[in-house]
Amino acid sequence: MAVKHKVVRLRSCFTDGVAATYSDIEISLSPGIPTFDIIGLCDSSIRESRGRIQSAIRSLGHPMPKGHITVNITPAYMHKSGSGFDLPIALGILFLEGILPYDPNKVIYAQGEMSLGGDIKTTPGSIIRLMEAARHVNDIVLIPHDEIKAAECSGIKCMPVKTLKEVCDIFAVGAYQGEKFSLDLSRRSPGRRLHTMGELRGQPKAESAITIACAGMHSLLLLGSPGSGKSFAAELIEGLLPPADEYEISQYLALKELIGPEAVSHGAYGSEGRPFRKIYSNCTSAQLNGKAGSLIPGELALANNGVLFADEICDFNAKIIDELKGPLEEHAVHLNKDGKIITVPASFLFVAAGNPCRCGMYYEKPGKCKCTQTMRRNYIGRLSGAFLDRIDIFTEMRSIDKKSLMDLEMNSLIEDDHADMYAREMIWDAWQIQKQRYGWYEGKKKMFNGTCECVSPESFDYDSSVSSFASEAAKMAGLSARGYLKLMRVARTIADMERSVKMTEEHVKRALVFKVQENVI
Repeated sequence: MAVKHKVVRLRSCFTDGVAATYSDIEISLSPGIPTFDIIGLCDSSIRESRGRIQSAIRSLGHPMPKGHITVNITPAYMHKSGSGFDLPIALGILFLEGILPYDPNKVIYAQGEMSLGGDIKTTPGSIIRLMEAARHVNDIVLIPHDEIKAAECSGIKCMPVKTLKEVCDIFAVGAYQGEKFSLDLSRRSPGRRLHTMGELRGQPKAESAITIACAGMHSLLLLGSPGSGKSFAAELIEGLLPPADEYEISQYLALKELIGPEAVSHGAYGSEGRPFRKIYSNCTSAQLNGKAGSLIPGELALANNGVLFADEICDFNAKIIDELKGPLEEHAVHLNKDGKIITVPASFLFVAAGNPCRCGMYYEKPGKCKCTQTMRRNYIGRLSGAFLDRIDIFTEMRSIDKKSLMDLEMNSLIEDDHADMYAREMIWDAWQIQKQRYGWYEGKKKMFNGTCECVSPESFDYDSSVSSFASEAAKMAGLSARGYLKLMRVARTIADMERSVKMTEEHVKRALVFKVQENVI
């Protein structure tokens, strides 16, 4: 029997929105009527742990301590919820009673829910909590065996356990052996190649548009006839973007796990590239932004560091289109939970596709479109000016006639692969230049030309003559101040793709091609 202590302290974490807070768990035993109190602004999910803990300890053949047990979970001013405190509280009680040896000089971290029989289970938010725990110095870290994937995401050194009896055996004989976990990045890929550039035959502007969009993470609007390849163009992006790094994979899985531990599948470690989320015209506000009450992330958050594709954007509800404006500008989603604003990262490449009119034939040969000018204006008018002002790149897409398509079919598959490889090479080069420009480093959100705030001559390296030319061009094209800044961002990306240190008027001219639209907008 080990020495009994009056107060023991362990560490754990609890989720606070989409972040985690490192917490001290203090457990004391004082003489008096046997009671069991948990304090520290805890909700019922934590207070109900008393029954689970008592049953689990008794299942080992040990009685509960005689006296008044008080559990204090800090910080006491922050509201806490969840069942992840079960294991550290149970472990602390066993230390108090002297059933297990306790060394106050060692920092012991534990998390996990317990069954009545002492089985240790995982809980939602384990990745977020372990990522926070990994930032602190811990001598002993115990996690549920089902959280090995979470440990890989966090890179923490820990020991997975399945039952409370196993934990007792570890401390009884001093058999703790922490193992360093990490993600297997060898399974990464640039993304699934659902399509190749060859499927965009006869659409050179669209090819350039998606390549530039990928190179600088610029929002993209594809307007074109039915069957012209808009969806192909959007899905091409999934295979063109460079693979996600360890931090981005962990961040994605951490958000996804908030939906539930089962949402993180074994194959979701980035082996299929970056997130590619699709939304349709029946998308609701809760699906888009997430559920504030339960903090379940929506499509905007799940597309973080990846692609959000809005198909048939002109058929979307006007409210949903307006709700896209904020995230496109701020690269984040703000949820109001119990009066507290919770910010969720949502930095993604936004791609939208739609028809230029109701029949979709406006860009085809004269006479094919049956819509009147008023009908076209009303249809495309569903996209508000404020929303369009947040789009970096516009491009039209037209159907290819049979003869032209047959001529283009003569291209070999080798040429198609060469086109894909050439596009990926330009995108990769542009990313490397932006990495140096914005100082990317591990554990930090990446900044791109399409998401940066500063468009100064110093940061983008251009002369006053380029600025004057771009200003005059933006004025003649009827661009707003925001439109001018986006023009400069796209021009800088084009320069980066060419490995050009200086941004020139020629780069601005090429960028202007993707800002000036036909009369449909």
